[in-house]
Amino acid sequence: MSKPGRNDPCYCGSGKKYKQCHLREDQAVERELRAQVDAARFLRLDLPGFAREERFAADFDRALPYYWNNYYDASNAGEMSEFEALRFLDWFVFDYGLGDGTRILEIYQNEVRNDLKSVEKKLLERWMDAPPAAAYELQGYDGQVLHLKDFLNGETIDVFEAGGRGNVEIGEIILARLVPVSDRLEFSTVAAFLSADEIDGLAEKLETAQESDSAAHPGATQVEFLRRNNQLLIHHALEQAEKVGRPPVARLDPDRTDTPIQQQHDHDHDRERVHRQRNYGSTKPHMAQTRRKAV
Repeated sequence: MSKPGRNDPCYCGSGKKYKQCHLREDQAVERELRAQVDAARFLRLDLPGFAREERFAADFDRALPYYWNNYYDASNAGEMSEFEALRFLDWFVFDYGLGDGTRILEIYQNEVRNDLKSVEKKLLERWMDAPPAAAYELQGYDGQVLHLKDFLNGETIDVFEAGGRGNVEIGEIILARLVPVSDRLEFSTVAAFLSADEIDGLAEKLETAQESDSAAHPGATQVEFLRRNNQLLIHHALEQAEKVGRPPVARLDPDRTDTPIQQQHDHDHDRERVHRQRNYGSTKPHMAQTRRKAV
């Protein structure tokens, strides 16, 4: 629905001019949405930066080959693309358990929360309950709203994505984490996807993994299972890329055209530019910087 002019009849049918009826209410809603979007942009920048602090370096080095199935490790982390690093850092912050099981997201909340603006603080509290990164089938779309189905439990979900569906076709699988922003869901960072011919076998892998996880963690919920095992989604994507002869990661692409993160400048405006990019990567993922430690 297009917004009426100030002197046009209000859309509610009251017969009043828009400026005398719903204009102020709509402006308040728009201000709140802008504040939420700005807060989300800040957290998308600040959380990866926090995770790159030196104190997490050892965990970073352990987590990197675990997530990338040994395609990346401490010796070649700087060869990740921007989007590859963004996806890894998102998982490292939200899903990876440090030695005592604590997530970096929880440490960030404990240490940084009181320094945040009110709107950022409230959004962070909502993001604390964000689900693990998961797989979602694209079932349809209306412009910037994607209609998704959770690959594991079949739940249908609408997600706002500023770039629309990107390169993803209906029936393909998006690998992403959903976070709330205002009254809608968005992807926490750039998403990867599986083409239709690369989905086979994924359900069986997850089922086998869940059986093993249940034996080790009786009574575990699906959320707990995914939190511990969702790196298997990326492993499947890497295997499928290799199976069809496509470079599974950027560093193995002989025709690579992007700049590895070790060659990029770690300036705030560069990081903001990276986080504004909302295009989907393929199963040859792309991403951003790693930690503040030189790699």
